[in-house]
Amino acid sequence: MNGLKQLSLRFSFILLFVLSLGYSCKDEYNSSIPYVYVNFQVNLVNYNDLTVPGNAVFFSGGYGGIVVLYNGISYYAFDAACPYEVDPACRITVDGGIGTCPCCGTQYNLWDGGYTLSGTGPGTQSLKQYQVSYSANRLYITN
Repeated sequence: MNGLKQLSLRFSFILLFVLSLGYSCKDEYNSSIPYVYVNFQVNLVNYNDLTVPGNAVFFSGGYGGIVVLYNGISYYAFDAACPYEVDPACRITVDGGIGTCPCCGTQYNLWDGGYTLSGTGPGTQSLKQYQVSYSANRLYITN
């Protein structure tokens, strides 16, 4: 009986430890772009361009606007403001899944995470990314 009690105590300790780790992790990424509440949905029936890989569509919202791209597998949403310039008027332009800041020249890979492309400008920080979920032909974009 004593062995069962020790096993139960160890299991409880391990469970408590694992749960505490889960609550201590944050999914937030510190960005130079100021926080602006984002919570909207996109009906893909009205935006057929977003069903073709590589096409990007701009929406109002966020700090400098929001750009949404489909890479053939997943949808991504980024704040269109350049994190190097931190100016809502200095918005990236998109061509073929590559976002380019017209002010500093930094280029961003929108296909997978909004990371900077090396040697393309002074920016080193990724674009601010928003969460995208898909359900019933709708995209839900939130932060």
